[in-house]
Amino acid sequence: MEKFNVADHGFEGCLLEAEQAEEKKVMILNLMFAPHSIMIKKTEQWLVKNGISALSLASWGTKQTVPDENLVPLDYILKAAAYLKKLGYQKIGITGLSLGAVMALYGAALSPDISLTISISGFDMLFEGVLGRGTQYPSGHSSLTLEGKELPFQPFYLDKAGYQKEMKEAKKAHGETYGRGLWEKSIQKECREEAKIPVEQIRGKILLLSAEHDTCWDSAGAAERINKRIQELGGSASVRSKVYKHATHMLYPDTVPFINLMTKMVFKEAKKYSAECAASRKAVSEEILRAAREW
Repeated sequence: MEKFNVADHGFEGCLLEAEQAEEKKVMILNLMFAPHSIMIKKTEQWLVKNGISALSLASWGTKQTVPDENLVPLDYILKAAAYLKKLGYQKIGITGLSLGAVMALYGAALSPDISLTISISGFDMLFEGVLGRGTQYPSGHSSLTLEGKELPFQPFYLDKAGYQKEMKEAKKAHGETYGRGLWEKSIQKECREEAKIPVEQIRGKILLLSAEHDTCWDSAGAAERINKRIQELGGSASVRSKVYKHATHMLYPDTVPFINLMTKMVFKEAKKYSAECAASRKAVSEEILRAAREW
């Protein structure tokens, strides 16, 4: 396993290479968890077992990166993709989860080297960054930066007290952490066109995986808008979209044994429909491998 750091390579991550593969394919993993975590290690091993090398990327929350989902350099993805191309990889893909999926979509739109983009519980707009762990609040700045400059974003139109009040009331009403309403109210108040990800620039193939009852944001609706934007603006990427009736925002591939317990601790949907959510995660794993085989 080869390790990379921000100072020397421009990104933090670990590369696990598939030894016996027909083509040199590699998948960048931007899945919210640190590269050294068991979640990521198991996912890397699963990809390598199926003939796909894996580069796990750290985007925030480590010693080398920013602490919060705020002002995260999109440069990490672009530099990682360019580096992999120099290593001789013929096909470079990226899989992202939640904000990691937003980064994957945005990064793929800007990188000429990425030809497979997999968005799990992603969104079609860039929102205001948030600070803090557990009890979060809006930063007043963008979630992402590029070359040191903030990318255009959709604000929440709330201060710290207002944001936390909305989240507290939503949790009381829904019986779980429920952020979806914040995003919907923000867009209804004023939808900023410049905050939309230029998905029409993405090349190759796009796979959009989302939960019908996503409690973080409307990832299923975002998938529809992504497909529509690509068609209307003449994008060249082919899009496949799957929406799962019983699933959660944590629509993580079925690669670790404790993911079922983990989601049941956080999401009502996973508690009520445990078997169905597990089946959805298995289906997600199959969709990812299918996309990689047809790539």
